[in-house]
Amino acid sequence: MHVFNVTRQSCIFCNLKEDQRFQIKDDFLFNCIGLGCGTRKSSDRVQGFNSEKAFGYALLSYFASIALGFRRIPFCEDRIYTSYIGKIEQYRAILNELDQDKINAIVGEVREIYAHTQDHLAKLGLDKVNIVRWIKSVDGGNAYAFNNTNSEYGYAETLIMLRKSCDVLGIEEIKVEMDTLNSFGDEGAYIGEVKIELTVPAKDVLYCSALIGDRRGQGTSMETGEWVIINRSPTGVQTIPTKSIIYRQGMFKFEKVVTRNDAKQFLEQYVPFVFRTWYRNVPTYKTNGVRLSLKYWLIKKLLNCK
Repeated sequence: MHVFNVTRQSCIFCNLKEDQRFQIKDDFLFNCIGLGCGTRKSSDRVQGFNSEKAFGYALLSYFASIALGFRRIPFCEDRIYTSYIGKIEQYRAILNELDQDKINAIVGEVREIYAHTQDHLAKLGLDKVNIVRWIKSVDGGNAYAFNNTNSEYGYAETLIMLRKSCDVLGIEEIKVEMDTLNSFGDEGAYIGEVKIELTVPAKDVLYCSALIGDRRGQGTSMETGEWVIINRSPTGVQTIPTKSIIYRQGMFKFEKVVTRNDAKQFLEQYVPFVFRTWYRNVPTYKTNGVRLSLKYWLIKKLLNCK
């Protein structure tokens, strides 16, 4: 029988006192990480990582990569960044806050959060944690395509086919693309049809919910039992054990038996490396016909004659 013992924060931090939790000082960073003011969804607020993996998440990934000294190859950045092309008006107020001094302050606090987390895990003698990520199927409401495989597959369905194909061919490891920061859990608060069970080095834990303090009057800062994990890969691609992809046999059906040939064909078309599609969106403004003068061209011609 398959047994995966999850590292539960409610157990390992059961004696943690409130003053041992990290109190985030910067309001901007607090909004990026948690629910906070991001839940108000006003135009001058960041929508937090815990509210939805959106603009706050994108900024947090940027801050974390600077703070901890890693970066993705520009062509392989998180898919989230392609969602904001052409939306400057909506986020102008937020971006106007981010001058170099502000960024330096936030980056410094992210380093403090990471150090705080690592210190507490080290005191417990933990060099790794066992955590779970649940993924919904297309029918379950998570219908974005996964990489550049056949469009009939969603994220969960692709993972299932990867697991099935690897099982048929006896392959024990598979490559998958993951975001720069990934939210895992240990309490089953978020349930999907497929899950990924991973044993992660403690050094890759950026923070977890038990170690982040709440703010009075603003509710909880994070979901209970949440772990935020760093993916330092320059391409975003990680190698994981095939057996870490789990799905209940009775919840999905295959239209036909997956043969060795089917499995080989699927893995041949499956490419975990993703080059993001970008386009240039340069705004144009009414400039009252500003052009170079005749004087400019005369001077330029004279200079070229020398």
